[in-house]
Amino acid sequence: MNNFVAIRPFKTFSKVAYYTFWVEGREKSETDAFFSKFENVDSLSIDLDILVAWLSEIGEQRGAKLRYFRNENSAEALPPPRRIMAELSMNKCDLRLYCLRLSEEVVILANGGLKTGQTVRDSPDVWSKFNFANKMAQQILKQLQTGEIRLSGKRILDIEEIELWD
Repeated sequence: MNNFVAIRPFKTFSKVAYYTFWVEGREKSETDAFFSKFENVDSLSIDLDILVAWLSEIGEQRGAKLRYFRNENSAEALPPPRRIMAELSMNKCDLRLYCLRLSEEVVILANGGLKTGQTVRDSPDVWSKFNFANKMAQQILKQLQTGEIRLSGKRILDIEEIELWD
């Protein structure tokens, strides 16, 4: 089975442009689906606020430096690793928002969920989102290497729909 996935602008800040994946035939982008799923879950409101604060902080103040992202195989995730959260006296956050950091100015946001297990594999809510983000990351990183996709500042150039193979 295959799907076509588009990369569309999501939100632009002074230092970072965030993009999102939009799978053909779906009503919402992957990132919009993530926020829609958790925006009215009271028990996760603090976690969601932490993610939103980090998106803004990275976008406006810090830039998308590697240290602010969790390494998730070929992809990354927010919130930042525990050591960064601890440095800033921020609470633990069990939500994960998967993404692909292409540069200090360009990040493609995917979907995510609640990490309930010790590992991603042990967390049913995030496992499929983790796999999707990694498949997309592998394809996009390969296209960057071959020059099929190029970056110019906060813009992704030459991007059309990507065929994602399951």
